[in-house]
Amino acid sequence: MSTDMLNGIDDPKHLIRERALYRLQDALAAGEVNDCQAVTAIESKILILLEASDWEGRQGGFLSAKALLKYDDNNSFKEKIMTYCEKHLEDTEARVRLAAGETLRTLAEKHGVEVYQRLQANLIGSLERHFDREPAEDAEGALEEEEQSSDVENSEPGSPQYLKKTDLRHDTEGWKCLETSFKALQCVIEGTGEPIATHLGAHERGLIYRALQHPNRFVRETGFLTMRSLCSILRGADLLPQVSELSGWLATGLSDNWSQVRYASSVATRAFVEGLEEESKDECFPTLVPRMCLNRYYVAEGVRLYSQETWRTAMGDTGRQWVAKCAPEVVTYYVEASQANNHAVREAACACIAELMSKIDRAAVAPHVPTLLKALVDCFKDESWPVRDAACSACGNCVIAFPEESRSVLEELYELWFSHLWDNIWSVRETSAIALANVARAYGEEAIPRIAKLAKERLPMALIQPRDSKRFGTLENSTTFGVAKQSQEDGKFENQVMFSCGSLAPKLRRGGGCMDHGFSREKEPWEASDGAIYLLRELAAVAPEAVLKLLPELVEVSRVDHRSFQHYYNLLETLWKQLPAIAKHVGKRPFKRYLEDFLEPLFSTLTCGQQLAEAAAGYCITELQTLIGERIFEGRLTPEQLTLMQTSPFVGGRGIGPGGMIPRGDGQRPMPARVFTGAPPGQGAGRGAQGGVPLASSLQEAMLRVDATKRKSGLKQAET
Repeated sequence: MSTDMLNGIDDPKHLIRERALYRLQDALAAGEVNDCQAVTAIESKILILLEASDWEGRQGGFLSAKALLKYDDNNSFKEKIMTYCEKHLEDTEARVRLAAGETLRTLAEKHGVEVYQRLQANLIGSLERHFDREPAEDAEGALEEEEQSSDVENSEPGSPQYLKKTDLRHDTEGWKCLETSFKALQCVIEGTGEPIATHLGAHERGLIYRALQHPNRFVRETGFLTMRSLCSILRGADLLPQVSELSGWLATGLSDNWSQVRYASSVATRAFVEGLEEESKDECFPTLVPRMCLNRYYVAEGVRLYSQETWRTAMGDTGRQWVAKCAPEVVTYYVEASQANNHAVREAACACIAELMSKIDRAAVAPHVPTLLKALVDCFKDESWPVRDAACSACGNCVIAFPEESRSVLEELYELWFSHLWDNIWSVRETSAIALANVARAYGEEAIPRIAKLAKERLPMALIQPRDSKRFGTLENSTTFGVAKQSQEDGKFENQVMFSCGSLAPKLRRGGGCMDHGFSREKEPWEASDGAIYLLRELAAVAPEAVLKLLPELVEVSRVDHRSFQHYYNLLETLWKQLPAIAKHVGKRPFKRYLEDFLEPLFSTLTCGQQLAEAAAGYCITELQTLIGERIFEGRLTPEQLTLMQTSPFVGGRGIGPGGMIPRGDGQRPMPARVFTGAPPGQGAGRGAQGGVPLASSLQEAMLRVDATKRKSGLKQAET
C-alpha cells in the first residue's frame, strides 16, 4: 500500500522517523506516487497523524505534509493543512511548532501571499501574546538598585540592558511560543518572497524590532534571522525608507554579548548591505562599519570568518576609505568596546585599534591617536591576560605608526612593557619583546641603549633562581584526586550578567598599578631570563651590534646547572629555539666567535632526557649547521658530539622546528606552519621557531604527540 511508506514516521526514535521521511521524499521525487488513490490514502494518513496524542505523530504529520504539498495540488488538503498549522502554532511541543512553520514555508512557496493573509491574525496574535510574561521570582530577592545601575553603566555598548532593575531573568530562560512563532513568520516571509513586503507594515516590523531587544537570547537570535529575511525582500528603493531604522537595530545585534546573536545579526547585516543603493551607504555605514570591523577579530570563529567574508564582498577595495571616512564613529566605538564587560570584545578592540593606526590614512586617524592610546594603556592593565597580550602588541604597532604622538605615554608604556617582559605567561613575555623591538625601530638610538640595558639586567636572573620554582602559586592541592583549585573562596555566581561561551563574566576590576592586574602568582627569576631571550631575538633584527655584546651573558644562561631549579628545561627550550634567529641577525662571522661556547650545553641538552628540550636542541643544531656551513660546523665538534649529531633523531635538516613553527624575527609573531597542524598547546603562534616542509621523521612527529600529552598534564603548560 502507498501508506506503507509512512510507516515509522511517528516512531519514538528519531533515526527511524528520519528514514521514513526520506523514503517518502524519494518516492515522491521518483514519481512512484502518481495516482489519485495513492495520494488520497497518504493525505488521509497525514491527517490522522496530525490528530495524534503523541508529539512524534504530529511532527511526522507536518513533515510528511510538507513533502507531499510540493507535488499535491489538492486545494481541500491544502486548506486542512493550513488549519492544522494555525492550530499547532502554539503546540505544547516545540518540535511540532517548528515542523508547522516549515510546512508553512512550503505552502507560501506554492501559494504565495495568500498564506500570510490567511495566517496573519493568528500569527501576529501569537507574537503579541507571548512577548510578556509574569516575572519569575528570584531565590535571593532583588539586587540592590545601586548594583543594577553599576551593571548597566559598565555593560558592553549595544548589549540589551533594557530590563527593569528588578527583572532578574537571564538570557536563556524559556519564553513559551515566542521563538517558534517568529520562526514561523520567518518561514512565511522566505517562502513568499518579495510580494509579502507590502503586507509587512509598521506594526509587523515593530514586533520584529521588539524581538531584537528581548531578554531571551534565543528570541533575539531568531529576531535577527527574521530581519535577514526581511532585508532580503527589501531591495533598492523599497529599502530606502527603512535604512536608518534597520541599520540602528542591526548595530545592536553586532554588539550583542552572545556570539550566536552576533552571528545572526551578521547574517542580517550582509543581506541588508547587499540590498543597499550607493546613495544610502552614507546614511548607515557610520553606524555599521565600526561594528563590522570589530567582528572581523571576534573570538568566535563563525562570527569572525563570516564577518571577514562580508567585509570583502560588501566593501571590495573601498574598505580602508570607508573606515577613514567614518573615523570619528569608528574611534568612539573602539574605545567603548575596549571598556566592555566581555573580555573577548576588549581583546578584539585592541587588535582593531592597532589595525586602525597602522593601516588607515594618517590624516584621518592622527587627531584621535591620544584617545586610542589611552584606551590601549587601560587595556594593558586588564586582569585578562589575553587582553593584556593584545594591548601590548597593539601599543608596539601604534608606536611604529605614530612615534611622535606616542611620546606622551611612552614612559608609562616602557614601564608596562618591561613589567610584561617578566610576566607569568610566556606569550605575553614574547609579545612584549616584539613590542620593544618596534619601539627600537621607531626611536632608534634613543631607545636601543635603554632596551639593551634591560636585556643585560634580565638575562642573568636565572642564575639566582631558587630550586623550588613554582608555576601555580595561587593554587592548592586539596581535592580528592589532586585537582588544583583556587585557595580563595569562590565568588557569587547567581544573578550576574550572562555571556556566551568564552566570555562568562563581566569585566574584571582594573589593577591599581602595572604590577597588579589580575590573578597572577609571584614572578620567578628564570622568567625574566626567558623574556630577555625573546627580547634578544627581536632586538637582533634591529640592533645586531647591541645584541652581539650580550652573547657572553647568553652563554652563561645556557650553562646553568640543570639541577638548580625545576623549570631549567623550559628556559633551555626557549634558548635553543631562539638562538638560530639571533645568530642569523647578528651575522655568521661575528656569531662564530661564540659558537664553541654554546656547543657543550647545546649537545648536553640533546641527551638530557626531556623531549621538548632535546627537540629544541636538535632543531638549533640543524639550523646552525645550515647557517654556518656543514663542514665548518662539524669541524668545531668533538668526536662524541659528531657521533651524537649523526645519530640523534632530532637532528637532520628536517626544516621544521618543534611545534611546527616558522621563524619570524622581524617584529611579528611567528606563524604556524600550514603543513603541520599538530602543534601542542603552548606551542602555537609565537612559541617555536622554524618551518616550511613536512616532518621527515616519524620519530620526531611521535615526540610532538608526546609533547602535547605532557603539556595537557601540566609538564610544559604555559605558566599561569
